[in-house]
Amino acid sequence: MKIRVLIFCVLLLGLAACNRGNVSDVQRDANGGVDATVTLTEQEVNDAVVEALSKQGNPLLRNPKIDLQPGQLLINGEHERRDGKGTVSGSVTVTITIQNGSLLPQITKADIEGWDASDSRIAEFNQKLTDAFNRRANRDNKQITFTAITISDSNLTFTVNIKRG
Repeated sequence: MKIRVLIFCVLLLGLAACNRGNVSDVQRDANGGVDATVTLTEQEVNDAVVEALSKQGNPLLRNPKIDLQPGQLLINGEHERRDGKGTVSGSVTVTITIQNGSLLPQITKADIEGWDASDSRIAEFNQKLTDAFNRRANRDNKQITFTAITISDSNLTFTVNIKRG
């Protein structure tokens, strides 16, 4: 039984980490669930962002490149101008925190020529990021709760609790 629960939890972690990353420090909690730490390299984060943006019809940034920095992600890419006059380089800085067990990504800075970075547009984009992250992680009846996240210059590491089903 314990092995089946552990295998199930590792599979859920794989889904939460977009089938990427290194799972470590797996421990059973007092309620029969499992706590585990998932570490994604800068390349794995980049691959996940590229995959997510490729599924959008008109993403804010094309050909994104992620630069992990302590406490934040810097996403550089190309922005297709809405006036049809080609592309321009741009960047978006994103922080990710945890709120009520869910990931809360937020744009803290946007530097894209021709893109109106008004408060309402940033709030809308932040909400889309939040929904996408949490939809991906909680496909299994909200059984995954995020408990910690750390962004260094080389890794994005988060700790999750997987409730016993």
